[in-house]
Amino acid sequence: MLMETVSGAGGNIEIMFLRQRGDDPFISTPERTAQIGEVASRIARFISEARSTLDIAIYDFRLRDEAAAIISDSLRERAKNKVVIRIIYDATTEPDGDIVPASSSAHLEADKKAPGTETFVRSFADIAQIKGVTGYRVLMHSKYLIRDGSADEAAVFLGSANYTNDSWGLQENNLLQVRSRPLASYFSKNFTDLFTAGKIAERPAVRDVDVVRVADVPVTVAFAPEQSPAIIKDIVGAITAARRRLLVASVVLSSGSILAALSEAIDRGMSCAGIYDGPQMDQVRRQWQAAPGGADKITWDKVAGHLVRKNSLPYDRNKPHQPHNFMHNKLVIADDVVMTGSFNLSNHAMGNAENILLIHDAEIASKYEAYVRQLMAKYGG
Repeated sequence: MLMETVSGAGGNIEIMFLRQRGDDPFISTPERTAQIGEVASRIARFISEARSTLDIAIYDFRLRDEAAAIISDSLRERAKNKVVIRIIYDATTEPDGDIVPASSSAHLEADKKAPGTETFVRSFADIAQIKGVTGYRVLMHSKYLIRDGSADEAAVFLGSANYTNDSWGLQENNLLQVRSRPLASYFSKNFTDLFTAGKIAERPAVRDVDVVRVADVPVTVAFAPEQSPAIIKDIVGAITAARRRLLVASVVLSSGSILAALSEAIDRGMSCAGIYDGPQMDQVRRQWQAAPGGADKITWDKVAGHLVRKNSLPYDRNKPHQPHNFMHNKLVIADDVVMTGSFNLSNHAMGNAENILLIHDAEIASKYEAYVRQLMAKYGG
């Protein structure tokens, strides 16, 4: 098995670490094909255990080949067994179906995606309730599934990975399955709000983060945009409190507050390490250079000196279907706290529909640290 899988919280939290398989993203390899199949089979197993409801929120959902067949078969099998399936997807970057937008403001500081989600998701219109979610210059950027959200056996499948072949075979991502009815209830509310409204609130009521316990492990859960200020506060607080361990693995890192906290940690002598996606941050730097000021750019240059750069293929809107091998994680590890989910460490993420978990567990934090250091070793050459 290529996909590294670890667990914690008495087996109630399962974590899957993904890596790019094959050095050349244009050349398929048996290892890449195998990892894509492993991820598809793992998600299909999650789906197969649904007994009454299955809610799916995916930003970029356009599988092909065996992976598409595995996921499609699992959804259709559950539908035959009377499981109610609902799907939401981001329609902001595909307002006219599967057309590549010439210049989407929602794509700034955000994951780029090729067209195709509309077509793939609508292929399930005969078995699922489907709704595209829009927003003004913001994205429905979450990637999660909720199984039987109101049952004692409820579980959530989430992480940084979109549901594409490249996401599962070419990108660095982490996925989690968490068995917890209290956690599932928060995700269910988030899903239902988005499904009902069909759009992301522009001025949501701001509220604090929520906390559940998974076995004996405290887990903070929050959703943007309504909890964005609290999310940033908790991330900055964890970085500020760190004294033994501080690592970052993020496709982009442009939040002024998070950059300032990392800079302060470096100043006080913390060993800050990690990895980022080079071309994605190159785009952010160009945006900073075109704007007045420049404090974030200066702080980024300081922090970047402590991180490893992955030179992925830059997104080319004129070639949207070329391989996408981004370093796609959205991770902070601070002492014994792991911050993960769909929430990019960017200013733009605060307005998106996003999710984040802060898992307070030393063993899980150590496993994430080992994963990030392996990525650093691979790309730090």
